[in-house]
Amino acid sequence: MSPGNRARTEASAVLVRRELERVRGEGGSGAYGVFPDARVAAALGRLGCGEEHGVHVGQGWYAVHTGTGCVTGRVTKDELTVSVHGAYAEPQPGAGPCVENRGGH
Repeated sequence: MSPGNRARTEASAVLVRRELERVRGEGGSGAYGVFPDARVAAALGRLGCGEEHGVHVGQGWYAVHTGTGCVTGRVTKDELTVSVHGAYAEPQPGAGPCVENRGGH
């Protein structure tokens, strides 16, 4: 990832963190401290991130492609992580460009 793209993606990560902190602050986590996928997806949607941005949410994990890179991490009652990285050349099918393919060829 180029330095410029990293800087733009890190700026997006700040916004993502802020929005997901709101989700945590509102409470309402379920089993194992995980928030409903729909709430996390709605939070990302408030930032203008939708399916067309490679948003993938599931079981406390999230991933979104910002156009310049990926913001991924975990959001639960007890934890909020935010990572910035480039898109995967071979992402997990159906999960957008920011979810690593765990399968083989």
